[in-house]
Amino acid sequence: MTEADCAQKISLRPVTAGDDGMLREIYKSSRGDDLRELGWTEDRVDEFLGMQYEAQKHFLASEYQRPADELILCDGEPAGRLIVERREHEIRLIDLALLPEHRNNSIGAFLIRKLQNEARRQEKPLRLQVIRFNRAINLFERLGFARTSETGTHFQMEWRPGV
Repeated sequence: MTEADCAQKISLRPVTAGDDGMLREIYKSSRGDDLRELGWTEDRVDEFLGMQYEAQKHFLASEYQRPADELILCDGEPAGRLIVERREHEIRLIDLALLPEHRNNSIGAFLIRKLQNEARRQEKPLRLQVIRFNRAINLFERLGFARTSETGTHFQMEWRPGV
């Protein structure tokens, strides 16, 4: 999809209580490849990811003060989830997850570029944390993010306006 197509087809709306089933589906569809590679059965992966989804909900509620939690829509239909917290000294991309049929067609890049433009206007860094084996690392690096630190499981990445 071109930038113009994305601008025309992609929209965001705040998550509501009625979106929980869709959010769970988005979460499960964007995770678990590592577990499958370990030979886990689909039932076991599904059960584990269900528990992880619930843990993520509690983590988000306890760790972030005012995140914008939005459903990504493509032509009005759910395509993914975007969670961003706009802080005094940074914009924090907490989560960007797309359903499989919406991956690799420029939606993620489009949304990240929009955040970069916002960060540029506000003269703030755009920061995120990504698990080490996530394929999106290549996308982030193509869009100018640099790794700033790492743990055994995650990379901290940052994009700065004018860098």
